[in-house]
Amino acid sequence: MRLILTILLTLFLCVPVAARDEAADLVQTNRLLRAEFELAKSQQLYFLFDLPAASIQFRVSGVTVAELPILELRSWGRPTDGLAYTLTKRTASKEPKREQIAIPDGKEEPKPAAPPPPPKPGDPPRAPELQALEIADMPTEYDLRLDDGTLLAIRSTLPATAGFKEKFRHYLDRYSWYISRSLLSISHHRQGTEYNEMLLTLPEREARMLYWSFQEGGRCLVHWP
Repeated sequence: MRLILTILLTLFLCVPVAARDEAADLVQTNRLLRAEFELAKSQQLYFLFDLPAASIQFRVSGVTVAELPILELRSWGRPTDGLAYTLTKRTASKEPKREQIAIPDGKEEPKPAAPPPPPKPGDPPRAPELQALEIADMPTEYDLRLDDGTLLAIRSTLPATAGFKEKFRHYLDRYSWYISRSLLSISHHRQGTEYNEMLLTLPEREARMLYWSFQEGGRCLVHWP
């Protein structure tokens, strides 16, 4: 009898908590739908960082055109009311660079470029050389700064060909992340601000695709856990 009363009491106490959690989820879902409706009206590409579902969705007019998996998520802090954001800064340790073309200033006569050697008989015609950046040229480690100061740190999985230095740096960053974020949080607290960061680990190609597509000034939604 005592066991039955204990079970009933536990269920009685858990029901209000579950009801409150469900109500909070419904409120956030409703706010997210309203925010997405405003972005969908522009018919421009925007991004949904669906953290509970561990995915990043490329969307146009409310339709998902591509989806990237989030393999691992670490969070520090969380904005209180934010849902829709603008990407204000995108930084990478190894930025993709185009080949610089020297433009003559008119003071010196341009030197004519050496003509390519003529094709040999029977060779197919040469295709023009284009200095175009491709997805393979995009970085796999970079930071996305949102307009409220929230940082989305994008990292990729460690490639199988990684050397000792790359592995050492990877595991050092991994195990020192919470310590370094604690120090950053203390520093921001002294300045009267909050530090919010999400560390997202993606597959290598997917990390490059996100950098390729998410340009500064682009819009995104974040569905917080």
